[in-house]
Amino acid sequence: MKMRKKTPPWQWNEFQQIGTDYASEAEVAIYDRRMRKMRDIDMENAGILELLRLPSRGAVLEIGTGTGAFIRTAAKRCARAVGIDISEVMLRYVRTRADEENLQNLELCRAGFLTHTFAPETFDGVVSGLAFHHLPDVWKAVALERIRRILKPGGRLVLLDVVFDWKSEAPEAYFERIVSAAGENRKNFIRHISQEYSTLAWIMEGLLARAGFRIEFQRASGDFLMLFCAGKDL
Repeated sequence: MKMRKKTPPWQWNEFQQIGTDYASEAEVAIYDRRMRKMRDIDMENAGILELLRLPSRGAVLEIGTGTGAFIRTAAKRCARAVGIDISEVMLRYVRTRADEENLQNLELCRAGFLTHTFAPETFDGVVSGLAFHHLPDVWKAVALERIRRILKPGGRLVLLDVVFDWKSEAPEAYFERIVSAAGENRKNFIRHISQEYSTLAWIMEGLLARAGFRIEFQRASGDFLMLFCAGKDL
């Protein structure tokens, strides 16, 4: 499957790496084990699948598939599962795990929000977890338009990301408070805030609405992690 479209010179380069890059599958495996100690990944994935409400012969896409925990789970529940990521190392790791699990309906391609080339109305569901913040807001808007286009009528997007729920307090107080609550992840969180492109909750809500999505479910975990389930408006 050809997944990389020719990009114009003014388009955001989503293949530039911000944050942690991984040089080997062994490093990815260590990261995978660490995440499973910090979060109940299996429970999270079950919840996402429930929100998607995929048909039995459905097709699902994960953008920024990472270690592939979700898309491998989805492949066991639906007819077609596709995971895309900008990291070749991550994709090799997912392929190794998928082969071990004999997941013959799982497709993997190197691409991202702005460079995939799927036909309109290909998928019943699209999922992205902790990848959207790599795009500045203008390119988040472009990405959402592209996601809406590839969803079938009635399809759903589940989006989990760092989204700042900053309301009335001074920005300095807000960021100091959430950094203090980050514990052993404080150093990485400081880098995230200062260098990456997480947006505000009210901006994310507006981006989804303007792209033609209807928010069906929204949940905040603390002051900076938010999950959205949004249906494609007909």
